[in-house]
Amino acid sequence: MQSLIDRGLSRPRYRLRLPGDLEARYHAETAPESGRFVQSWLAVFILFNILSLKADFDAFGAERVIVPVALTLGVFVPVALAAILSLRGRPSPLRMTLAALVTALVDMAVVLNSARLAPAGHVDTYLILATLIPLVVGLIAPLPFRHSLWFCGLSFALYVAGVAGLGLARPTSNGVPLLVASLTLVPIKLSYSREWEAKLRFLIGLRARAQAEELALANRRLTALSQTDALTGVANRRLFVERLAAAWAEACLHRTSVAVILIDIDHFKRLNDTAGHAEGDRCLTRAAALLREVAEAAGGLAARYGGEEFALLLPRASHGEGFAVAEAARRAIAAAEIPHAGLPDGGPMTVSAGVAAACGAAVVREGGTGQLLKAADVALYAAKRNGRNRVESASLGDLAVLPAA
Repeated sequence: MQSLIDRGLSRPRYRLRLPGDLEARYHAETAPESGRFVQSWLAVFILFNILSLKADFDAFGAERVIVPVALTLGVFVPVALAAILSLRGRPSPLRMTLAALVTALVDMAVVLNSARLAPAGHVDTYLILATLIPLVVGLIAPLPFRHSLWFCGLSFALYVAGVAGLGLARPTSNGVPLLVASLTLVPIKLSYSREWEAKLRFLIGLRARAQAEELALANRRLTALSQTDALTGVANRRLFVERLAAAWAEACLHRTSVAVILIDIDHFKRLNDTAGHAEGDRCLTRAAALLREVAEAAGGLAARYGGEEFALLLPRASHGEGFAVAEAARRAIAAAEIPHAGLPDGGPMTVSAGVAAACGAAVVREGGTGQLLKAADVALYAAKRNGRNRVESASLGDLAVLPAA
């Protein structure tokens, strides 16, 4: 996408079309929400033509003004009103162009017919007025460049055909109407410049959005890297501490509970010494994946706490719920039968776990999250002392509280 945007911004001035899919995207994103702008100007156009009947009266007189009045009120006004009605809702650019084109051409035909019938002193006035109609409409209506070519080309063709067909080209003419007729082509240049500038703004905005999205993506990646253990893919200690502090604060506020589980791979040093660190890393990765499944199933967070030690955080979990999750984690590791090269029989790998939970029912101000982690650590060492491959829990007793972290 960025390469397409750069190509669009560096394209030569004569190449209006955007590269690749950008052209279709431009039309989709810049399409007008409604046709009210063109409708309002067509309404003004109707009013102008009605008011111009006074000038027709002055030019034709009371007896001959009936023809321009009949053509204006009987032909032009109904056509213009139909064009306004056709632009209800969200019209396409083509429909808006057709509404403007048909209205302008009909009005030109009416004015050219008035030039045919007008007294000699007023012919040039009507011829000039006929050329001003497409000029004004082309300048006001937001026509795409391609549509502007058709609009101005057909308007110019109608003018030339009308002047020639109605016998309005006289040898004695001073050439002013013909000169003014060339003004019908002015909207072509304006529409090109207008569309070029609109596409330039579109590309600059698109590039800014793309850069913002890339920056946001990079920030998310950096955030994920700063919160994820590179080896195992689970949360790192930093994120665990942050989430524990948040869970602790919530428990203090709502008088709920929070549980922490510390898990250590049994005889991991033997595994590294026997099979090497590569094998040790493989075992850590497999164990981390299993612990994450257990923790997420319980609505908690699994993190690598350090070395071969993992931590599970269970917000709003009681002591009993924490113990059940720790036992499920221990069984999941054992059931996986991960080979442990440091054991005499080659495995399977086992873990020991320590559980501690604190309840917000009895709050004092002497401790914090470190108190909870210390209790879980004490329980973990008790599990190791008592034979490993087991879960132990530690009660905080009177200090099992949720003071401010």
